[in-house]
Amino acid sequence: MQVLAVHAVRPEEISATEVIFQFLTMAEAYADALSTDPGVLAGGVTRFSVDEPGTRSAVALYVQGERQRLPFVSNDRSTFANGHGPARKVPPSR
Repeated sequence: MQVLAVHAVRPEEISATEVIFQFLTMAEAYADALSTDPGVLAGGVTRFSVDEPGTRSAVALYVQGERQRLPFVSNDRSTFANGHGPARKVPPSR
């Protein structure tokens, strides 16, 4: 069984999964709407297979309500599904 998880990318964090769907159309519609929320850079959709480790794959990334060409990076290359763009530095852990 495959499921689709939706999460938000915010300026200083990647949120945990907000919701899990069985159907791609529902997951993408939620990520699309989520991407337009205040403080959200992008909404991402990831596919998982239940009880099968290592099957995670990026499906879609939405920025300001627009589906991006690649499922893990914005069209302008400024927002990545993992939250870090090419010019950002990860702060040191304390």
